[in-house]
Amino acid sequence: MANRNSRCTCGQEQPGRLAPDEQAHLPADMDVQVHYRSAAGRTVVHEPSLLRDIPLEERAPLSEPHAYRGRRSILTNWFCATNGVTVWCSSTVQMDAAMLLDFDPDIVCFQSGVAELHWRYEGRQGTVRPAFFARTRDGRRLVIPHRSAARAAWLEERVLRHTAAAAGWQIRPLQVPGGVLHSSLRSMAHFRGAEFAPEAETRQVLLDIFAVPRPMQEGAAVSGLGLQAAGHVWHLLWTGALVFDRTLPLLPTSRIWAGTSIDDSSEGNG
Repeated sequence: MANRNSRCTCGQEQPGRLAPDEQAHLPADMDVQVHYRSAAGRTVVHEPSLLRDIPLEERAPLSEPHAYRGRRSILTNWFCATNGVTVWCSSTVQMDAAMLLDFDPDIVCFQSGVAELHWRYEGRQGTVRPAFFARTRDGRRLVIPHRSAARAAWLEERVLRHTAAAAGWQIRPLQVPGGVLHSSLRSMAHFRGAEFAPEAETRQVLLDIFAVPRPMQEGAAVSGLGLQAAGHVWHLLWTGALVFDRTLPLLPTSRIWAGTSIDDSSEGNG
Protein backbone atom coordinates (compact mmCIF):
# COMPACT_ATOMS: atom_id res chain seq x y z
CA MET A 1 0.00 0.00 0.00
CA ALA A 2 1.22 3.47 -0.78
CA ASN A 3 1.86 5.80 2.10
CA ARG A 4 -1.55 7.33 2.81
CA ASN A 5 -0.01 10.04 4.98
CA SER A 6 1.69 11.49 1.90
CA ARG A 7 -1.72 12.69 0.74
CA CYS A 8 -2.14 15.07 3.64
CA THR A 9 0.45 17.74 3.07
CA CYS A 10 0.12 20.77 5.26
CA GLY A 11 -1.66 23.78 3.81
CA GLN A 12 -0.84 27.43 4.10
CA GLU A 13 -1.20 29.17 7.42
CA GLN A 14 -2.12 32.62 6.12
CA PRO A 15 -5.43 32.31 4.23
CA GLY A 16 -7.07 35.16 2.38
CA ARG A 17 -10.30 36.93 3.29
CA LEU A 18 -13.56 36.85 1.36
CA ALA A 19 -13.98 39.24 -1.51
CA PRO A 20 -16.35 42.17 -0.73
CA ASP A 21 -19.11 40.80 -2.98
CA GLU A 22 -18.98 37.44 -1.16
CA GLN A 23 -19.17 39.13 2.24
CA ALA A 24 -22.29 41.01 1.18
CA HIS A 25 -24.33 37.80 1.10
CA LEU A 26 -23.56 36.84 4.72
CA PRO A 27 -25.74 37.90 7.69
CA ALA A 28 -24.03 41.00 9.14
CA ASP A 29 -25.40 40.38 12.63
CA MET A 30 -24.04 36.84 13.02
CA ASP A 31 -20.73 36.51 14.85
CA VAL A 32 -18.87 33.21 14.58
CA GLN A 33 -15.43 32.41 15.99
CA VAL A 34 -13.79 29.11 15.05
CA HIS A 35 -11.66 27.33 17.64
CA TYR A 36 -9.07 24.86 16.29
CA ARG A 37 -5.45 23.80 16.69
CA SER A 38 -2.56 25.34 14.81
CA ALA A 39 0.02 23.17 13.05
CA ALA A 40 2.09 23.48 16.23
CA GLY A 41 -0.78 22.12 18.33
CA ARG A 42 -1.84 25.35 20.06
CA THR A 43 -5.54 26.21 20.32
CA VAL A 44 -6.27 29.31 18.26
CA VAL A 45 -9.42 31.32 17.49
CA HIS A 46 -10.18 32.99 14.17
CA GLU A 47 -13.16 34.32 12.26
CA PRO A 48 -14.30 31.97 9.46
CA SER A 49 -12.90 33.99 6.56
CA LEU A 50 -9.38 33.43 7.90
CA LEU A 51 -9.71 29.65 7.52
CA ARG A 52 -9.94 29.48 3.74
CA ASP A 53 -6.59 27.71 3.28
CA ILE A 54 -6.27 26.05 6.69
CA PRO A 55 -6.26 22.21 6.40
CA LEU A 56 -8.42 21.48 9.43
CA GLU A 57 -8.74 17.87 8.27
CA GLU A 58 -5.05 17.45 9.10
CA ARG A 59 -5.16 19.05 12.54
CA ALA A 60 -5.31 17.33 15.91
CA PRO A 61 -8.69 17.19 17.68
CA LEU A 62 -9.36 19.93 20.21
CA SER A 63 -10.12 17.20 22.75
CA GLU A 64 -11.10 13.55 22.95
CA PRO A 65 -14.71 12.67 23.82
CA HIS A 66 -15.18 11.40 27.36
CA ALA A 67 -17.71 9.14 28.98
CA TYR A 68 -20.00 10.62 31.62
CA ARG A 69 -22.91 9.46 33.73
CA GLY A 70 -26.11 9.42 31.69
CA ARG A 71 -24.42 9.47 28.31
CA ARG A 72 -26.62 7.67 25.77
CA SER A 73 -24.06 7.09 23.01
CA ILE A 74 -21.06 4.77 23.06
CA LEU A 75 -17.60 6.28 22.74
CA THR A 76 -15.38 4.57 20.21
CA ASN A 77 -12.78 5.29 17.55
CA TRP A 78 -11.89 4.31 14.00
CA PHE A 79 -8.39 3.76 12.69
CA CYS A 80 -8.40 5.58 9.36
CA ALA A 81 -6.53 3.69 6.64
CA THR A 82 -6.90 6.73 4.35
CA ASN A 83 -4.49 8.95 6.28
CA GLY A 84 -3.19 6.66 9.02
CA VAL A 85 -4.69 8.38 12.08
CA THR A 86 -7.15 7.46 14.80
CA VAL A 87 -10.50 9.20 14.42
CA TRP A 88 -12.39 9.59 17.70
CA CYS A 89 -16.14 9.02 17.48
CA SER A 90 -18.78 10.05 20.00
CA SER A 91 -21.20 7.32 18.88
CA THR A 92 -21.42 4.15 16.82
CA VAL A 93 -23.31 6.18 14.20
CA GLN A 94 -20.32 8.49 13.82
CA MET A 95 -17.98 5.48 13.67
CA ASP A 96 -20.04 3.98 10.83
CA ALA A 97 -19.87 7.33 9.04
CA ALA A 98 -16.07 7.31 9.50
CA MET A 99 -15.93 3.81 8.00
CA LEU A 100 -17.83 5.04 4.93
CA LEU A 101 -15.53 8.06 4.55
CA ASP A 102 -12.51 5.76 4.83
CA PHE A 103 -13.94 3.61 2.03
CA ASP A 104 -14.81 6.57 -0.21
CA PRO A 105 -12.20 6.79 -3.03
CA ASP A 106 -12.83 10.54 -3.34
CA ILE A 107 -11.71 11.27 0.24
CA VAL A 108 -7.96 11.60 0.80
CA CYS A 109 -7.88 12.96 4.37
CA PHE A 110 -10.36 13.40 7.22
CA GLN A 111 -10.52 13.88 10.98
CA SER A 112 -13.10 14.44 13.71
CA GLY A 113 -13.35 16.96 16.53
CA VAL A 114 -10.91 19.44 15.04
CA ALA A 115 -13.01 22.60 15.25
CA GLU A 116 -15.78 24.26 17.23
CA LEU A 117 -17.94 27.09 15.87
CA HIS A 118 -18.82 29.49 18.71
CA TRP A 119 -21.65 31.75 17.59
CA ARG A 120 -23.73 34.75 18.69
CA TYR A 121 -26.88 35.70 16.80
CA GLU A 122 -29.91 37.78 17.68
CA GLY A 123 -29.19 37.64 21.41
CA ARG A 124 -28.52 33.91 21.43
CA GLN A 125 -25.26 31.99 21.60
CA GLY A 126 -24.03 28.44 21.30
CA THR A 127 -21.46 26.07 19.87
CA VAL A 128 -21.61 23.86 16.80
CA ARG A 129 -19.22 20.89 16.72
CA PRO A 130 -19.10 19.30 13.24
CA ALA A 131 -18.62 15.55 13.07
CA PHE A 132 -15.80 15.63 10.48
CA PHE A 133 -13.66 17.80 8.27
CA ALA A 134 -12.41 16.17 5.07
CA ARG A 135 -10.55 16.90 1.86
CA THR A 136 -11.38 15.38 -1.53
CA ARG A 137 -9.01 14.15 -4.21
CA ASP A 138 -9.56 17.35 -6.21
CA GLY A 139 -8.82 19.60 -3.22
CA ARG A 140 -12.31 20.52 -2.03
CA ARG A 141 -12.70 20.89 1.74
CA LEU A 142 -15.79 19.40 3.34
CA VAL A 143 -17.48 20.01 6.67
CA ILE A 144 -19.77 17.18 7.76
CA PRO A 145 -22.21 17.99 10.58
CA HIS A 146 -23.73 15.60 13.07
CA ARG A 147 -27.36 14.69 12.58
CA SER A 148 -29.22 16.92 14.98
CA ALA A 149 -32.59 16.37 16.64
CA ALA A 150 -32.27 19.49 18.75
CA ARG A 151 -34.98 22.15 18.75
CA ALA A 152 -32.52 24.70 17.48
CA ALA A 153 -31.24 22.50 14.64
CA TRP A 154 -32.38 25.11 12.09
CA LEU A 155 -30.25 27.72 13.82
CA GLU A 156 -27.21 25.45 13.96
CA GLU A 157 -27.67 24.81 10.26
CA ARG A 158 -27.71 28.54 9.58
CA VAL A 159 -24.52 28.98 11.63
CA LEU A 160 -22.87 26.19 9.68
CA ARG A 161 -23.93 27.64 6.32
CA HIS A 162 -22.73 31.10 7.33
CA THR A 163 -19.36 29.72 8.43
CA ALA A 164 -18.91 27.41 5.45
CA ALA A 165 -19.60 30.25 3.01
CA ALA A 166 -16.95 32.41 4.64
CA ALA A 167 -14.37 29.64 5.08
CA GLY A 168 -14.78 28.11 1.62
CA TRP A 169 -16.07 24.76 2.87
CA GLN A 170 -18.67 22.58 1.23
CA ILE A 171 -21.29 21.05 3.52
CA ARG A 172 -21.88 17.31 3.13
CA PRO A 173 -24.61 15.53 5.11
CA LEU A 174 -23.49 12.78 7.49
CA GLN A 175 -23.89 9.53 5.57
CA VAL A 176 -24.10 6.14 7.27
CA PRO A 177 -24.07 2.82 5.39
CA GLY A 178 -27.13 0.67 5.87
CA GLY A 179 -28.36 -2.82 5.09
CA VAL A 180 -26.08 -5.20 3.24
CA LEU A 181 -23.55 -2.45 2.44
CA HIS A 182 -22.95 -1.90 6.16
CA SER A 183 -22.27 -5.60 6.66
CA SER A 184 -20.02 -5.76 3.61
CA LEU A 185 -17.99 -2.74 4.71
CA ARG A 186 -17.50 -4.22 8.17
CA SER A 187 -16.20 -7.43 6.61
CA MET A 188 -13.78 -5.62 4.28
CA ALA A 189 -12.64 -3.19 6.96
CA HIS A 190 -10.92 -5.96 8.91
CA PHE A 191 -8.44 -6.14 6.03
CA ARG A 192 -7.93 -2.41 5.36
CA GLY A 193 -4.53 -2.27 7.07
CA ALA A 194 -1.21 -2.13 5.24
CA GLU A 195 -0.29 -5.61 6.48
CA PHE A 196 -2.86 -7.09 4.07
CA ALA A 197 -1.74 -5.10 1.03
CA PRO A 198 -0.19 -7.33 -1.64
CA GLU A 199 3.08 -6.55 -3.37
CA ALA A 200 2.76 -5.30 -6.94
CA GLU A 201 3.41 -8.70 -8.52
CA THR A 202 0.96 -10.47 -6.23
CA ARG A 203 -1.63 -7.77 -6.84
CA GLN A 204 -1.38 -8.25 -10.58
CA VAL A 205 -1.77 -12.01 -10.22
CA LEU A 206 -5.04 -11.50 -8.35
CA LEU A 207 -6.31 -8.87 -10.78
CA ASP A 208 -5.63 -11.25 -13.65
CA ILE A 209 -7.47 -14.09 -11.90
CA PHE A 210 -10.50 -11.86 -11.36
CA ALA A 211 -10.39 -10.31 -14.83
CA VAL A 212 -13.72 -12.12 -15.25
CA PRO A 213 -16.23 -12.48 -12.39
CA ARG A 214 -15.72 -15.54 -10.23
CA PRO A 215 -16.39 -16.56 -6.59
CA MET A 216 -13.98 -14.94 -4.16
CA GLN A 217 -12.81 -18.12 -2.44
CA GLU A 218 -12.38 -19.93 -5.76
CA GLY A 219 -10.10 -17.22 -7.11
CA ALA A 220 -8.05 -17.13 -3.91
CA ALA A 221 -7.66 -20.92 -4.01
CA VAL A 222 -6.35 -21.07 -7.58
CA SER A 223 -3.96 -18.14 -7.10
CA GLY A 224 -1.24 -20.31 -5.60
CA LEU A 225 -0.64 -17.66 -2.92
CA GLY A 226 -1.53 -19.88 0.01
CA LEU A 227 -3.15 -18.66 3.21
CA GLN A 228 -2.34 -15.02 2.50
CA ALA A 229 -4.46 -14.95 -0.63
CA ALA A 230 -7.79 -14.37 1.14
CA GLY A 231 -6.47 -11.37 3.10
CA HIS A 232 -5.05 -9.83 -0.07
CA VAL A 233 -8.35 -10.30 -1.88
CA TRP A 234 -10.34 -8.67 0.92
CA HIS A 235 -7.87 -5.76 0.97
CA LEU A 236 -8.25 -5.25 -2.79
CA LEU A 237 -12.00 -5.18 -2.32
CA TRP A 238 -11.55 -2.45 0.30
CA THR A 239 -9.34 -0.37 -2.00
CA GLY A 240 -11.69 -0.83 -4.95
CA ALA A 241 -9.19 -2.71 -7.12
CA LEU A 242 -11.70 -5.57 -6.93
CA VAL A 243 -15.43 -4.84 -6.97
CA PHE A 244 -18.67 -6.61 -6.15
CA ASP A 245 -22.43 -6.23 -6.35
CA ARG A 246 -23.19 -3.86 -3.47
CA THR A 247 -26.85 -4.82 -3.42
CA LEU A 248 -25.95 -8.36 -2.28
CA PRO A 249 -24.19 -9.58 0.89
CA LEU A 250 -20.43 -9.92 0.43
CA LEU A 251 -19.49 -13.51 1.28
CA PRO A 252 -16.57 -15.81 0.43
CA THR A 253 -18.83 -17.34 -2.22
CA SER A 254 -19.70 -13.94 -3.79
CA ARG A 255 -18.68 -13.27 -7.37
CA ILE A 256 -16.14 -10.44 -7.58
CA TRP A 257 -14.11 -8.96 -10.42
CA ALA A 258 -11.36 -6.47 -11.20
CA GLY A 259 -12.53 -2.86 -11.22
CA THR A 260 -11.21 0.30 -12.81
CA SER A 261 -8.89 1.84 -10.24
CA ILE A 262 -8.44 5.61 -9.90
CA ASP A 263 -4.70 5.32 -10.38
CA ASP A 264 -2.15 2.59 -10.99
CA SER A 265 -1.27 2.25 -7.30
CA SER A 266 -3.16 0.01 -4.89
CA GLU A 267 -5.10 2.97 -3.55
CA GLY A 268 -8.59 2.65 -4.95
CA ASN A 269 -10.64 3.60 -1.87
CA GLY A 270 -9.54 5.94 0.90
